[in-house]
Amino acid sequence: MPGKFDPGLESMQSFLPSALTYGGGCHAVEVEVDIETCGVRILRHVVVNDSGRVINPQIVAGQLHGGAVHAIGNALYEWMGYDDGAQPITTTFADYVMPGATELPMIEVTLAEHPSPLNPLGVKGVGESGCVPAAAAIISAVENALTPFGVRISEYPVTPAKLFGLLHSLKRGNAGAKI
Repeated sequence: MPGKFDPGLESMQSFLPSALTYGGGCHAVEVEVDIETCGVRILRHVVVNDSGRVINPQIVAGQLHGGAVHAIGNALYEWMGYDDGAQPITTTFADYVMPGATELPMIEVTLAEHPSPLNPLGVKGVGESGCVPAAAAIISAVENALTPFGVRISEYPVTPAKLFGLLHSLKRGNAGAKI
């Protein structure tokens, strides 16, 4: 090398975004509700997500899978209970139930890349769009499956015990009963 230069290339740039970018996701869920046991089984869970330019599709899909699994837990299993003194009563995994591999469907992910014009990489967020809309899609699917019974769900998790109570309340003539 001529002169006193170290070999190699170096570049440094700074970027300050003038606006925020947001990813967007859509979840579609198909469920089966066993009227006898009030168990809910997810048959299909599809995610379409736009997180801008995808640098590493495997990491983005992993974020979406993790968010969807978190939402499945929130929607159907993970109830956090407290006593009258505000002390938690769900203090073990026997009380605070989380979904395991046998409760989870294959989550189908499709990435729709629409790069953002607001940053040099064209990227958007991905973490929130995996979990935020998923719980609503799951609850809506359960409610849709129970349409013939007039079920309206207003809180979650939708546990078998809550569904059982709701269905039996409706059978006794309490129209408009909600959980």
